[in-house]
Amino acid sequence: MADRRDGPGDTGSHGLAALLQIAEYAGDLIGLCDATGTLSYLNPAGRRLIGIDDADIFPLRLTDYVDPGQRSLVEGEILPTAERDGVWEGEMRLIHRKTNAVIETRRSTFALRSPPGDVTGFVSVMRDITQIKGEQHQLRRQVETFEALIAHNPFGVYLVDADFTLRVVSRGAQKVFENVRPLIGRPFADVLRAIWPEPFASEAIGHFRQTLETGTAYEAPTTFERRADVPVREAYDWRIERMTLPDERHGVVCYFYDLTEREHWTRALAEREAQLRDLTTDLERRVRVRTAALNQANERLSAEIERREAMQAAQLQNQRLETVGQLTSGIAHDFNNILGAVIGGFTIIENRTDDPRIRQVAGMGQRAAERGAALIRQLLAFARLQNVVPQQVDLAAAIGEISDLIAHGIRRTVALDIQCAEDAWPALADPTQLQSALLNLVNNASDAMSGGGHLRIDIGNAPATAADHPAELAGQDAVLIVVTDNGPGMDSQTLQRITEPFFTTKARGQGTGLGLAMVQRFVQQSNGALRIESQVGRGTTFSLYLPRALNGDPADLPPEAAPSATDLSSRAFETVLIVDDDRELSAILREGLSDYGFDVRVANDGTTALEITRTRAIDVLVTDVDLPDGSGAELVAAVRAAGFDMPCLFMTAVNDLGTLDGETVVQKPFSPAVLHYAIRRMLAIHNQRTSDAARIDRLALRLKSDCARTLMEHWRAIRTSPTVPPFDRFTLTACSEPHRIVVAAVDLGRVPIAFDFTLVGTTLRDTGADGASIAALPISGDDSLAARTAAYQRCALTGKPSYEYARIDLGDGQVETFERLLLPFSTNGTVVDRIVGAIVIDRETAGGRT
Repeated sequence: MADRRDGPGDTGSHGLAALLQIAEYAGDLIGLCDATGTLSYLNPAGRRLIGIDDADIFPLRLTDYVDPGQRSLVEGEILPTAERDGVWEGEMRLIHRKTNAVIETRRSTFALRSPPGDVTGFVSVMRDITQIKGEQHQLRRQVETFEALIAHNPFGVYLVDADFTLRVVSRGAQKVFENVRPLIGRPFADVLRAIWPEPFASEAIGHFRQTLETGTAYEAPTTFERRADVPVREAYDWRIERMTLPDERHGVVCYFYDLTEREHWTRALAEREAQLRDLTTDLERRVRVRTAALNQANERLSAEIERREAMQAAQLQNQRLETVGQLTSGIAHDFNNILGAVIGGFTIIENRTDDPRIRQVAGMGQRAAERGAALIRQLLAFARLQNVVPQQVDLAAAIGEISDLIAHGIRRTVALDIQCAEDAWPALADPTQLQSALLNLVNNASDAMSGGGHLRIDIGNAPATAADHPAELAGQDAVLIVVTDNGPGMDSQTLQRITEPFFTTKARGQGTGLGLAMVQRFVQQSNGALRIESQVGRGTTFSLYLPRALNGDPADLPPEAAPSATDLSSRAFETVLIVDDDRELSAILREGLSDYGFDVRVANDGTTALEITRTRAIDVLVTDVDLPDGSGAELVAAVRAAGFDMPCLFMTAVNDLGTLDGETVVQKPFSPAVLHYAIRRMLAIHNQRTSDAARIDRLALRLKSDCARTLMEHWRAIRTSPTVPPFDRFTLTACSEPHRIVVAAVDLGRVPIAFDFTLVGTTLRDTGADGASIAALPISGDDSLAARTAAYQRCALTGKPSYEYARIDLGDGQVETFERLLLPFSTNGTVVDRIVGAIVIDRETAGGRT
């Protein structure tokens, strides 16, 4: 045993020596390996099992005799598990060295430890179970063959095993048990009670148990019983016998014949005979009824002719509206982009000049563009491209909100009277479109009464039982809004065309002809009804019937709490990525947001935008809904799938937002100020939801270079609380590459903020930087002076890390990578007055890094 091939060698453990002595006479394979898995001992039974001689053992590893498909299991699971838990147990396949035969074994591997607890080796015990598994496989095949013979039998046969569970059901018996799930393997008593009522179920269970226990067959008389699982009555002849199964245990097999169909046809034949006797009497009655029905059909036909004529007229009108809708949908996107660029351009001019004349001209241009945008919104609403959100609306409150607009919108010579019944029901409608429709009706009435007059708005209930209730709301209560004026009225020809799009009786340039058409469209979208009455010289009455809101309908709730004004109006230093295929609009938005301090990146398609997010730190993504290579929603999904947690804002020129449910959307056209507010609001909400620790964890995972990673680890280690860490605890040597480090003193009391660089690493100085200012630092790619300044300002003002990474293709096989990590520090524990940064600029060629 002193030789390494014969025993444990110099382990010095009496217990191990005793174990190995026993192993020499054991019938199972017992092997000993050191902590690296190298085999140091294998007992005689093990040598015989795998077919090797003594000289063949060393210096091999026991894994050399394991099935190649399981060798990785030894290093990957068995040894780590034994080391962690003390033992690993399971089955393993070995390969006989001489015959290459597969040997099935049951393996147990134990970890050996020194007194201090260190693992010094492993003991493996393997028992040959090849014959046992072969016998189990043969028995399983016999059982499967037996069960298959029963399962494919077209007659009613099923088997209950010795454990009184349902084992096999033939194809012909499946219909009986089709409502029982699960079926196979379920206690047979539960199955019978699921399909048959008491006491029959208990009686049948008793017969089965008696046959199983005694071996006495049982043949039941014809059984007529009502099922427990379905409301039908079924009839069967059935017989049960005990039989010996392939596993030497007993079971009960049941043979049955379904008599239900025969009984069914017997009863059906009797019923048909009774039906035939009634046919003659019924035929005479039906002739009399048919004669009366023909007379009624003649009356209905006349009414139907009138209804269809009305439908054809309505269909013709809808076709006209559809044409307008297609035209509007086609031009809305491009026209709103143009208006967005115009509005943004005038806003930038107005913000960047102090000349009052230029500001006045810019304001006039901006207002003109906004009027064009309002016209587009009217067209979109009219073309059913505007979202309608029916809600419970308190009509008195809704009219009260716009009462000032109504009063200021009508002529001074027109008297206004608004009456709302105290018991008026709430209406189910879109509150914004309802108010727009009322303003259109009031303005039209006021314009018609150029010489003065009286305008009245009445709100009340319209019960479904009222005699004059509109057919569109048959059987449904409604709320009635009546707008009446005593103006000149309309003749019948004008009245028939008054709701046609672009039809107007006003002078050229004083009306679009869309106001009343939009009122009608709003009523239709609200599933209501519109009635118009007018007489020349006596005035006009518009009656709007809107569905009554019920308790289960959504209410017009106040908006959720928004971030404070301070959060939204603060100076911005974040990086924004704008994605829009309209280059003029993108340029305008870039300039406008830059005025608010944002570092703005622009992409004109989704592919370019996705690449930018991978190479630069983006704080907010602003994308158009429609992109040349896909959609904004697809781009946002790809960004989120890549693991980037940034707020995403959608821009759209139309109102079909079905695919953007739950997202933040800004309607084009808009000014840069509106976009700035939306971005700041999203950032404020995002910051409220994202913890400081989680943000820093995600940032740490994005770092590329060892320089940036070690600097971040040091910063986090000395930052004992969410506040800025003290500068006196900063150690330059904690960074793996001090020659890439910069240190800047920050003066927040100066405007703009002053940065005095007290340390610039040697690698950065070699690029030509003199260390005096931000402008002197090395430049990479499109890292402009404004972008660098914004990065340092963002770090100083927010007290949070600032990070940027870019990969720039220089051509000719050269690629430059740029990484900048800025971390805030404080000398007084209160404000940021030091910034430590890691700046890594590397250039890669076909030959490697330079």
